[in-house]
Amino acid sequence: MTTQLVGSIDAAIDADPSNQSSLLESQVGNIGKVRVAGLRRNWLFPFVLLASLAAGGCALGHANTVPASVSGVNYTDQDIRYRLFDPKDPKQTVVASEEIGPFAAGGVICCYNVPKTWAPGIQVGVILQSYDNNARDYRPRQTFIVDLPPYDKSGKAGDVWFINYPDGTVGVVSTAYRPNGDEWPGKIKGWPKPSLAFQRELWERDMKLAREALEADQRSLDELRKDPQKYLEKTWNRLANSYAFREKLKPFSGPKDPAFFEDRKTALEKLVAWNQEKVDRLMQIKP
Repeated sequence: MTTQLVGSIDAAIDADPSNQSSLLESQVGNIGKVRVAGLRRNWLFPFVLLASLAAGGCALGHANTVPASVSGVNYTDQDIRYRLFDPKDPKQTVVASEEIGPFAAGGVICCYNVPKTWAPGIQVGVILQSYDNNARDYRPRQTFIVDLPPYDKSGKAGDVWFINYPDGTVGVVSTAYRPNGDEWPGKIKGWPKPSLAFQRELWERDMKLAREALEADQRSLDELRKDPQKYLEKTWNRLANSYAFREKLKPFSGPKDPAFFEDRKTALEKLVAWNQEKVDRLMQIKP
C-alpha cells in the first residue's frame, strides 16, 4: 500500500512539478498511517501464530479418543430415559440420550468419545429417569458416575453400552460384543427376558382389549338381527357424517337398500369371528 501511495504522488509531481511541496505535505500523514498499520500487523503476527498453535493443540488433545456409537439395554420392567455426559465437563453437557421400554434394548445413536486406550479411572456420567408403573409417571432424575471397565481382550475401544440393572444400579461398558456375546462384559449375560409377571401383565392387557372388541361387535350384530331398520339407519347416518367412511355408502341407494343390510351383516359376522379367534388364541398362550 505504501508503494502504491508513493507511486501516485510521483506521477502527480511529474504532471505538475509546482505541486511537489503541497502534495508531499498533504500525504505525509497517510504515509505515516500506512507505516503504523504495517507495524501493528507485524507486532500482532506472533500472537496470531500462538493462538493458531493453541487451537491446534486443543485439536491434538482429542487425538487419544475415538467417537463410539451408543446403545442401551434395560433389564427392568420399567420404561427408562437415560443420558450420558462426560463427568469432567462442569456443564454436564449431554452427548447421547435415549428412551427404552421394559426388558428391551435401544437403537444405535451417536456418539460418546472414549479413550483409545483403557486406563484405570475412566468414568462416564449417567442421568437416569425410570417410570413408576404404580404412579404412572416418571421418577425424579438420578445421576450416576460409573467407572468404565477394561476394554475387550483386543485392547481396542468398542461401542458404548448403557446398562440398566434390575437391582437399581447402572453400568457403562465399551465393547465390540453384544449382550448375547461370550465376551460381553455386563453383569447379566444375554438380551433382556421379560419376567413372568410382566408377561402376564401384557397378556391381561391384550385379553381385555380382545374381549371388549368381541363383546362390542357381538352387541352390534345382535342389534342388527333384532331391529335391522333401526340399526341400519343409525349406521348410515354415522357413516354419512364421517368424511373418512362416506365413500363406503356410494354403492348403496340408502339405509333400506338390501345390499346395505348384507354388507353390514357380513362385516359384523367377520369381526365377531376374528375377535373370537383372537381370544381363543390368547387363551392358548397364557403365560
